[in-house]
Order: sequence, then structure tokens, then C-alpha cells
Amino acid sequence: MKHLKQQWKTRTSIVLIVSVLVSLILVTLERTDWAMQINLQGYSHGSAEGEKPNIAPILMYILPFVKELVLIGVPMLLTLGIAKSFGLIKKRFKRAD
Repeated sequence: MKHLKQQWKTRTSIVLIVSVLVSLILVTLERTDWAMQINLQGYSHGSAEGEKPNIAPILMYILPFVKELVLIGVPMLLTLGIAKSFGLIKKRFKRAD
């Protein structure tokens, strides 16, 4: 528990900043012509309109977890990378002093 209390404001700020940046990137991606075209066409998982999706039933259960893993994992990894790089920079400046 004591490790959670160490620098909690800095850690929370980094997570918030990375989350906002990822959200802004996704919003700008949504407004591209490419995304508009995909939204107009729709996605049918390889089946014609009115037919059942041509996708394995097991994938219908796995794909939502993959989506969550990507949407949670990418900001987490970016946050860890930024925190590690700040730590390395901080160590280098301490050695220089």
C-alpha cells in the first residue's frame, strides 16, 4: 500500500494526460475520410446482408476481450514508457549535478 501512496499525483497526472491524448487521436481518426467510408459501408464479418455472420462462435466471445485489452493496454504501455523515460532523464540530471 505504501508504494501506491508514493508520487500518486504524478502517476495520476501521467495516466490522465496519456488517456486524453489517446482519446484525441481516436477522435481525429474517426473524422477521417477512411473512417467515414467504413461507417457508410458497415462491417458484415464476410457475410452478405441479412445472413448470419460468417465468424466462428468462439471469436464472438474473444473479440470483445481483445478490444478491451487494446483500449486499456495501449494507454497503460504508453504511460509506463513515459514514466520510465522521465525516470531515466531524472537519473541522468542527478548524476550531472
